[in-house]
This record gives sequence, structure tokens and C-alpha cells, in this order.
Amino acid sequence: MVWVGAGRVEQGGLGGKREQGVWGSVGMRLNSALDVALGRGAGIRGWGAELQLGPSPPRYLLENHWYQQWKEYVESGDQNSSSFPGHINNSELFEDLESFRLKERLVESEEYVLVPEDVWNKLVSWYGLEHDQPPIERKVVELPSTQKVEVYPVELYLCQHNDMDSPVTAQFSRVDTIDAVLQEARRQFEVPPEDETRVWVKNSDGSCERLRNIHMTVLDACLSTGQVVIMETRNKDGTWPSSRPHVMNSVEDEELYRGQPGVCGLTNLGNTCFMNSAFQCLSNVPPLTEYFLNNHYLGELNFSNPLGMKGEIAEAYADLVKQAWSGHHRAIVPRMFKTKVGHFASQFLGYQQHDAQELLSFLLDGLHEDLNRVKRKEYVELRDAAGRPDEEVAEEAWRNHKRRNDSIIVDIFHGLFKSTLVCPACGKVSVTFDPFCYLSVPLPVSQERAMELFFVYMDPSRKPQQVGAGEPGARTPGFCAGRGVGSNG
Repeated sequence: MVWVGAGRVEQGGLGGKREQGVWGSVGMRLNSALDVALGRGAGIRGWGAELQLGPSPPRYLLENHWYQQWKEYVESGDQNSSSFPGHINNSELFEDLESFRLKERLVESEEYVLVPEDVWNKLVSWYGLEHDQPPIERKVVELPSTQKVEVYPVELYLCQHNDMDSPVTAQFSRVDTIDAVLQEARRQFEVPPEDETRVWVKNSDGSCERLRNIHMTVLDACLSTGQVVIMETRNKDGTWPSSRPHVMNSVEDEELYRGQPGVCGLTNLGNTCFMNSAFQCLSNVPPLTEYFLNNHYLGELNFSNPLGMKGEIAEAYADLVKQAWSGHHRAIVPRMFKTKVGHFASQFLGYQQHDAQELLSFLLDGLHEDLNRVKRKEYVELRDAAGRPDEEVAEEAWRNHKRRNDSIIVDIFHGLFKSTLVCPACGKVSVTFDPFCYLSVPLPVSQERAMELFFVYMDPSRKPQQVGAGEPGARTPGFCAGRGVGSNG
């Protein structure tokens, strides 16, 4: 038995609004005429049973007048009947035959019916499609506890940040991702592949909100028909047009200045020299900097990690790296970066001095959690070494660590400590390998002390002599000379 859409549908639209005709039904039974006709062709009978399992294929709109005439033709059983429907003609469903824009508020089962993809393909192979008319394909959208056919996709106005007066329209399914919207905007405005872009949505109050999670669907992002989506392209100097005031030099200076990439400092915001120290340490780790400069981080931003910062620290750090390595700046004002750090780590609020190593520790941890490739951390049960070889225990410990922690930070900075405990009573030895991200290494302290001695002769005619004691060659040249004391090396 074949099951396809039929019947009028009302469904709660975005924002709780009820819209008629936006959605179509998925699994209502069609009449026996279609059953009989399709049952004659290529084993389609029984296809409807498979329709209820797994992701549903798309549906196609079929104009109801043509469908009714076709139904009469099939039920007559006379192949020479005058009711032969001819080519499939959906012209009554379009506003015009140039743009092929669907008419508003079409009612299912009165003006159109919905058929599955296999049914549509059979009908087209038997009767053909009216010349130049495109098939009206619509996706099946998963909604809470049900499926609906998306008759009317979301129509958005796409524009560029530097030309918001010339938008172009584009249609998207509610199950399309924000990345699909971004890619369509790049295609429409012919953005070169090497240029980096991001999108904002303009709200009804005129404010703009950035669509940061490009893996979110149009439905989850609450985008609706008529909204304006703005595409922003990163400048050649690594800045975004929306954050241009946060660079130190004027626009003219930036365009003229060409320095060595990476030779760029951070301007102090009060006593924030510690921030520059930590940034320079990380910025000069080649694998990490190349990871951000090549935009590999974009596909690994983790917006759902409860231990992370929703990708904000990673993005703020990426912006700083791209500006520093653009070769267009002598110094950068890291105001946005400092704001993000202070937001997630209150100890760095204000403009006082802090420990550079403390900030470095926070950045490594924040970048790791923001870029963690593990979306759902599983429980890992640790086993005792039980006399096994160190190589086997270490490999197991690292494998368990990677099951919960897997990021570019882990790839570059993480390692394992070997810890050995011996019970003084029974002599049992416990060996564990614990992960670490950084090592606190003390500065070496010399066990010898260099001293300066002056040998004064009893003979007053002889000059005193400077002698060094302690480490070999530990002398202070010029000390005696500054005091009028002779030295005869």
C-alpha cells in the first residue's frame, strides 16, 4: 500500500505562531486509484510500509486539478479516455512562470497533494513534466513526536556588511544549517575561497546578533521568513569590520605598513604586560598558530561543552593570532580578548598585574575545552597496573585520556606523568600514569658561590692582586680597576 500526504494541516510555527499551509502531512493514505495505478509499475506496492522507518525522503507537490483528472483517467480503465491528463502541469501553484515562486497560503488536498519521491519519479517517467517547469521538491522536517513536509521554506534576505542596501533572496529548509546559509551567501556574492566570513542576523529592533554555531539548524536558530542575514568578511589585516576600532593604528597606517608576520605586540591596558607575555609564548608555537591561521579551529568549536566557554575564548584568541600574524600591525589593543578572559575568569578583571603563568594555564585549559572534539564524555574506569609493563599501562592511560579529551591542545601540550607508590608495610608497588598539560620547572640554583678575594702584599710597593674563588673563572672584571686596585690576571 502506498502512503503519501493528503489533508489540510495546521501546525505551530516558529515562536508559537500557528501558520496554515506552511507544513504538509507525511503519512496519510491516498485513494485507491493511485494504489492501483502505481501497483502496476515496478514493484512500488508496499513502499508505504518503508516510509515509516528512518529518515524520510523528500516529497513533491502535485497540482490538485491535474491529479483529479489523472485519477478519473486511471479509474475509468480506458487508455483511450478523453480524461488523459497529459504532462504534469503545476502552473496553478506558481505566482508566475518566470520566478516559479510558490503562491502564498496554498491548501493541501484542495490545491495540491504531496507525493513521495518514488511516486513522483514514476509519474514523471509515465507522463512527463510540462516544459521548463521545475519540480517542487520539499523536505520532511523532524518535529517533536512527528514529521511534517515543509511546503514553504524560510526565505531570507542575504546582504554584505559593506552593501546592506542590495540584498538577495534565498530559500532554506528549517533543517538546513547556518553553514548552508553562509555558503549560499558566499556563492551569491562570489567570495574568494581564501577569505574568511561569518554571518549576523538582524533582529526586528534593529540590533544584530552573530550566528556563532554554524552547525545549528535554521529552525533552532529561530530564523523566519523576511529576516536579514548579514555576511561579514575578515579584513586583510586580520580584523573584522565590526571590531575595527580595537586596533592601534589608523586605517591608512595599516594599509601602508608591511611588517614581518608575528612580530607584533599587545598594547598595555593598565598593567597587562602579563597578557602580552602569555600571548607571545602561545603565538610562537608553530603548530598551534598554523591551526588557527588555516581556520582548522572552525570545524572543531565545541558549543555544547559544559566545561568550555561556548567557543568564545577560542574565537577571541583566533582573532588576536590572525591580527598579529597579518603583518599589518606594529601593536594590537587586545580589548575584546581581555573582556572575554575577564568574563570567564573574574580574577583577570580590572587592569592590575597578574601572573603570566596563571593566564597561560587558563588559556590552555579554555582553548582545550572550547576545541574538544569529544562532544559527550563517557565514563572511563581506571585499571591498576597489576605488574603489567609500563608501555602497556601508559598506552592504556593515554587512550582513556583521549576518550574524554581530544583537542589541538592535547595533541601539542598534553603528556603523562609516571607515579610510583610503594607500600612500606607490604611492599606492593602501584604505578599510574597521570595526564599533564604543563610542567612547573624550578630555576636551577648553583651549589657553589663565587667570591672575590684581594691579596695584599706586605711590601707596600707591590699592588694588591684580585683572586676569584669558587666556580672556575668566576670573576668580576673591572671591579678593582674601578676602585684603583690593580689586577694582574
